[in-house]
Amino acid sequence: MEQGTFENRQKQSDIVLIQQAQTGDTEAFGELINRYRGQLFRYVRALTHDSYLAEDILQDGLIRAFIHLGQLQNTERFMAWMQRIVRNQAYSHMNRREQQREQHFSSFLAFGADDALWSEQDLLDKTLNHLLNDSGWRSQQAGYDPYQAIAQQEMRNNLHKLLGCLNEREQQVFTTYWMEELSPQEIACRFNLTSANVYQILSRSRKKVSQLHIHLSVEEMLAEWNSLGQNRVILEEPLSFREPQTWNSAAAAVHEMLNYIGPSPSLPMVMGMSGLSFRLTILPRDIHIAGPTAYNFKEVLTRGLQHLGYRSYAVEALASEAGLNANLVDPLMLEEKAKGKRLLNPRLVRALSLIRYSIHRGIPAVVWDLNIPEFGLIYGYDDAARTLYGADFIKSGTIPYDHIGRGVNQEVFVLAAETDGMIREMNLRAALTDILAHYCGKDPYTLPNTVSGLAAYAVWREALENQRVEPNGHAYNIAVLWDARCYASKFFEELSLSWASLPRYTKLIPFCHQAEELYRIMTDRLNMLKQYFPFPEGGNPNEKVQGDKAISLLMEVEELERAAVVAIETLLERMAQFSPDIVME
Repeated sequence: MEQGTFENRQKQSDIVLIQQAQTGDTEAFGELINRYRGQLFRYVRALTHDSYLAEDILQDGLIRAFIHLGQLQNTERFMAWMQRIVRNQAYSHMNRREQQREQHFSSFLAFGADDALWSEQDLLDKTLNHLLNDSGWRSQQAGYDPYQAIAQQEMRNNLHKLLGCLNEREQQVFTTYWMEELSPQEIACRFNLTSANVYQILSRSRKKVSQLHIHLSVEEMLAEWNSLGQNRVILEEPLSFREPQTWNSAAAAVHEMLNYIGPSPSLPMVMGMSGLSFRLTILPRDIHIAGPTAYNFKEVLTRGLQHLGYRSYAVEALASEAGLNANLVDPLMLEEKAKGKRLLNPRLVRALSLIRYSIHRGIPAVVWDLNIPEFGLIYGYDDAARTLYGADFIKSGTIPYDHIGRGVNQEVFVLAAETDGMIREMNLRAALTDILAHYCGKDPYTLPNTVSGLAAYAVWREALENQRVEPNGHAYNIAVLWDARCYASKFFEELSLSWASLPRYTKLIPFCHQAEELYRIMTDRLNMLKQYFPFPEGGNPNEKVQGDKAISLLMEVEELERAAVVAIETLLERMAQFSPDIVME
């Protein structure tokens, strides 16, 4: 009897929250998701048998549910409605993943450097493949979902819109390739063309259709949001970029973002728990400026937020290699006019969706490359003007919607965070374990053609010995490393202070002091390097006397780093010995 009463109260409470959420109350929607997120995740994971894919699908499903919540008529069937949304998202994801294996599809993508660059990310190709190569098989399966058929018909209608941007010959070649699955050689024979002509037409048509597809998808997304009356939201402008406290734009942006959620961890704690204070990644060929940001943003930053006690979501489309140094390119390449000439990024719709989802919860989104390849925050949007409100180390102002992903390196990364409303606990043990993995070359998030951790010092010195260092990028690497190790020292200082009033942790304090002192000395040595090679000028690292000074100081820093690794290892061992259940609030 008591159990039934509890269930009835729970159902009544859900209905109230749903009704509030349907009016645009994001806190009510957040509470609903807190209640059912675990159940929905298990449901999607059972469909996909892949935890990582299930997390991505659930993220997309939650955003879709938030947009369409007003369409839910029977509030008592909220969970069934949510399951239908994530189920259809799962079907769509898995179907696209399978379709990407098709040989016909792969052979087309393999032609041309530009096509290969977009092949893993181009949502148009997935749509075409889904429409034209999978037109009816699901209707023959047990448990056929009519929602899938309706969605497929809508997509077919959209296909006709997309083909409208092509001239007659382009339409002939393009549709013959996709619908009849003829080879370029067969198409050439049919239309009295050379194979080279066919490839050129396919490549040109694909780009034209792709750009229109992205544009129409953005308009469709905006129409969905605007139907709910949500067409302009501007949060309070973030101020941390006006007087930066760190060279690490990722840490600055994440720290500022967390302040919108509630009392935020300090900047040293954000830097330390995320591992950003302890990272060192070098691009060996010339100590490129991209070294400090040459890591898997999604894995490193979401894991760092998890260590800090936050849940996060991300959308990304990043190049596999370091791009241009924005400090050395023609300034015209950074202007809005130049961005407008570049291709729309296929991840634009997902990026905008996550940005809006975050802003509607009162939290700005961390975004890569607003004005230069660094991190910033987007804290508002205006559909009428088609602009976002953003801030980074360069400037604060408006950014056109379609300029996301159109910087000099044409990359996209958006990060959003939230809490589950429970007491936030930080996982220090996991954070320190990840730090040691990075130091020792066991970091799973290291990118190709880079060297990370302790091993980076040897390739850095080698570049100086060979006098092939790019001065501007070299100086930037030094400045970021100096800043990181400053915060590493402050991190251990704050850690020891937080434990001073907790008797069960006091035996750990001496090990914190040891690490703090090592990083303080390291900071002094790196400051000397910073004076020799100031950013942005860079000094003369390829001149032998200056290069030798840098090599000598780097050897000292490396020895201090190795001692710090031992100190961190010892601290971890003592933590397990003195307090195996250690947590931080």
